[in-house]
Order: sequence, then C-alpha cells, then structure tokens
Amino acid sequence: MSPIRCLLVDDEELALDVLEIYIDRLEGFEVAGRCTDTFEANYFLQENNVDLVFLDIQMPKINGMEWIKSQKNPPKVIFCTAFDRFAVESYEVNAVDYLLKPISFERFEKAVLKAAEIINLERDKIASDKDEFITVRSERKLYKIAVDEIIYIHSLSNYYKIVTPDKRIVVYGSLSALENKLPSSQFIRIHRSYLVAMKRIEAVSNTSVLISGKELPVGRKYKSSIETLYPQKND
Repeated sequence: MSPIRCLLVDDEELALDVLEIYIDRLEGFEVAGRCTDTFEANYFLQENNVDLVFLDIQMPKINGMEWIKSQKNPPKVIFCTAFDRFAVESYEVNAVDYLLKPISFERFEKAVLKAAEIINLERDKIASDKDEFITVRSERKLYKIAVDEIIYIHSLSNYYKIVTPDKRIVVYGSLSALENKLPSSQFIRIHRSYLVAMKRIEAVSNTSVLISGKELPVGRKYKSSIETLYPQKND
C-alpha cells in the first residue's frame, strides 16, 4: 500500500522540524510538504494530493481553524497547537485528533495510528468490492491479509486480534470499524467481541459456535442472526 502523505502547516520552523522527525520514525508515512502559513498550504494542495494535515491554529493571516473550514474537500487533519480553547470547535471539522504542544512522541504516535486506521478504511472502500485483501497496522508495520484466510476476529477493549491459520495479529482499533471493511456476505457477528468467517463455522448451538476446532460464545443479542443462517430443527 502507498504511504500516507502528510502536509505540515505551522508558522514555526522548529515545530515543523519536530513533526518531520516524528513522522520519519514511523513506517508507512511520508512528509509531502511543509508550509509556514495557510496561503502557502492552499497553493501546495492545488498541485499535490495529501492524506493527512498536521495543522497549527494560531498563525498569521488566516488561522488554521478558519482555513480547514474553508476547504471543500479537506484532507484528514490533526491539530497541533499550544492552545486548548479550540478543542471543542475541532469536532466541527471532524478532526482526527487535537494535540497540545509540546507534543510527546507517544501522544503523536497514538494520534497518527488513529488517522492511519481511518484513512486506510476509506482507501479500502474506494477500492473494488472484489478486493481480496485488507490492510492493517500492527507494531508499526502494515500487514496485507487475505480475507479468505481470516478465521475470526476477537475484540480486546481498544484492540482486536485477527486470527488466521498461521497468524495472530493484534491491531489497535475497534471491531466495528474492521467489520465495515469486510464483506457482510462472508462474515457474521456472533458476539460483541467476536466476528467470524461463516465458511469456517463447523457447528452451532444455542450458546456457542465451533469454528476451526475452537468454541466461541454466542451473545444473546446475536442469537437471532445465527438461528436465521443455521436453523435448528427440534425432533
């Protein structure tokens, strides 16, 4: 998969330097450009495509908040600012995150991985419905996983685990977000914590599903879906 292209917009060169250093430490991202004001950013976007903008707010001429609101089709944005008073307003432009300076690498990385999940989801939606693979990020690496190989996915609080015959990949994100990436004709939710490949199901009961030799629970909320697909006749 092509790297996520980032535009850095801040009127302080030192702040731009810090962002560029942080991005260079992560795989799957690249700095497409650096701008010191929003007018320069406008010119850049006219000639270049970017996926993600790191945007300061307090800048000369037009501030970052006003600028992003003026964009007809804005890229995803992560605000990087020394002021917290714009945090609520950032929700109006669907900002991915709102980082307060000075920004630690750990906090920066968390925001960027969140952005990567959103951007990759959108990329997958744009791709053909016949696409046989999904991409996920785990431990700073991008994994390309064949949909046909997935046995089940197990939600683990803010993470989920994708189980295939030869892999166990733990990914930061929500099970619901991943569910939207997968074809509904091939996967079924059996529990708030489990999404399974229907072709892998070996047996069902009122309380569980046997899949590749492992028994997984069926949640009360999802029993009707299981019963519709696998009606159980009473003798």
